Amino acid sequence: MIAYECSADGSMALVDIPTPVATDGEVLIDVVATGICGTDLKIARGEHRLFPPGTVRVPGHEVVGRVRLNLSGNPQLIEGTLVAVAPNVACAVCAPCLSGRTNLCLDYEAVGLTFNGGLAQQLLLPSVAVAQGNAIPLAEGVDPMIAVLAEPVAAVYRGLRAMSFTEGDSLLVYGGGPIGLISVILAKHLGGSDVFVSQRSAPRRRVASKFGADLAIDPTRESVEDVVRLATQGRGADTVMVTAPVPELYSESLRAVAHGGRVNFFAGLPVGEASVLIDANLVHYRELTLTGSTANTTENLEEALAILEAVPEKFAGLITHRYPLAQAEQAYAVAKSGKALKVVLEP
Repeated sequence: MIAYECSADGSMALVDIPTPVATDGEVLIDVVATGICGTDLKIARGEHRLFPPGTVRVPGHEVVGRVRLNLSGNPQLIEGTLVAVAPNVACAVCAPCLSGRTNLCLDYEAVGLTFNGGLAQQLLLPSVAVAQGNAIPLAEGVDPMIAVLAEPVAAVYRGLRAMSFTEGDSLLVYGGGPIGLISVILAKHLGGSDVFVSQRSAPRRRVASKFGADLAIDPTRESVEDVVRLATQGRGADTVMVTAPVPELYSESLRAVAHGGRVNFFAGLPVGEASVLIDANLVHYRELTLTGSTANTTENLEEALAILEAVPEKFAGLITHRYPLAQAEQAYAVAKSGKALKVVLEP
């Protein structure tokens, strides 16, 4: 079968590799769509810790496909069933897993990271993943081009939940990329009030407004804190989501949030640049809550699919570029350029 394979140094190539063979408990999936995300670009730069020297693997963890062969005995996974793939496979025995926080598993496996992923014509889902429910059947009539967004939507949904985002809350989002835009869409869907986006790029600010941002701020021309406080009668934003991996934003976010507000550090920072200066007095005297979130659980992905199935029109514009697998190199180039929102490959 054809696959887009990556080596640990970041070199990638379209190759012909053996078609995977399913054994007891496994499910073989014909890949319909695979999204390219920031993690995939990190892999392509040779910077991902799960691609150590000598690794050669097929990336791609935002996957939708059809069941070709089901050897698991699960009656929901009959041949031809369209499924979304939850990418993280927990060990189920470590302390985070036993507490229900499987996204923090200390010994996890992951689609496209520790075993071959969705940038190929077929994906073999191991028995442990199938047993944990990582192949999630889609509702009748769901567009794969909407369902392929489930993983990033699940991650953002987890971030909003981490800071107890609720109806009536205002939200400030740092960054107008796909994650920032999903934050805007979800905040509005969940009944949020004012949603602000801080974004340097004028085209991205216009896109943020299109997706529901009440105010898109140019941080090169205005103080984000001043603009948000003016718009909220001096309070500041109830919640803040930092989706851009820019160190100074982590410090700035504490100044723009309301007293008693909550901040989520969603984006991870590059190795060697992760130390940031935080005014501890702001946290202390304003009783701020700082949260982080990473990845998502299978349950989060199921919640995300329910939202995508209920209001697909709110997310449809996120996918701006679609390519066949044969044009994977071009797809990655567009994803790296910053000119696209979501890029999807269709093996």
